[in-house]
Amino acid sequence: MNGNNVSPSVWLESPAGERFPLSGRCFLGRSPLCEVVLPDSQVSRQHALVQSQDEREFWLIDMGSVNGTYLNGRRVSQPCRLSNGDRIAIAEFTLTFHSPKPPAPLPSAQLAAYATDSSDATVQAVRSLPCWLLVADLEGSTQLLQRLSAEEAPRVIGRWLATCRKIIEDQRGTLNKFLGDGFLAYWPAGPQCASWVASTLLAFKKLQEEGPTRFRVIVHYGQISTGGAGSMGEESLSGNEVNLVFRVEKVAAAIGQFRLLTEPAKTGLAHALTAVPAGRHAVPGFDGEFALFSF
Repeated sequence: MNGNNVSPSVWLESPAGERFPLSGRCFLGRSPLCEVVLPDSQVSRQHALVQSQDEREFWLIDMGSVNGTYLNGRRVSQPCRLSNGDRIAIAEFTLTFHSPKPPAPLPSAQLAAYATDSSDATVQAVRSLPCWLLVADLEGSTQLLQRLSAEEAPRVIGRWLATCRKIIEDQRGTLNKFLGDGFLAYWPAGPQCASWVASTLLAFKKLQEEGPTRFRVIVHYGQISTGGAGSMGEESLSGNEVNLVFRVEKVAAAIGQFRLLTEPAKTGLAHALTAVPAGRHAVPGFDGEFALFSF
């Protein structure tokens, strides 16, 4: 391992005091291309990933490694949110996760000054743009973990996540947020985006058919907001359209569908993907019913 002496705000630290700054995405593994190189034959080339969601939220994901990743002595079977002081063990290596403490409250005099003088404040830029949104979610992840052995479950789920990530990134998409047993990915609208999304969906359909991991895929197209309190290395996505795609995933689970498109997504993909009506359904938190389509 080769760390540095920089004082980062969030980092992994070895027992010898080596520090590995965390920002955005950090791979741990035997490959020299990883941000944290662990030179040992028991370590997979891309063994695990630490992914930032924002400056105070980091997740540990095992990438389907043969020998497993351990968090505080327990084998990682799904993406796990990290807390300050958590210990990550891979083969003979141990790393401790360090995150920043909450900022100390300002004295009342300073608070008053900030309230009356905002000339030095940074204005957060928020922009609106059309975007393709994809949510994938494991079906019955709790039952899956119970059905598989303690050694097999992390490998199955980790390999599923690694395969999905590669498919998305090969088609120019961004895996934006891990959600324990699923994830959110997106593509800002552009001339070739519909083709990239369609290729992703066909690859996911093949992955579903080959098994053994059962998962749902939901795609929506709409106007979202990005920016503001952004993630480290990733966009911060928000708005009703983001909420909608997550709620449609719940509808998919309720009606037993594994692949669903909203009507805007179906229209945008019509040239590349054949979809059939899956009925009109109420979506929790939204008025009226929504036409949904399977493919």
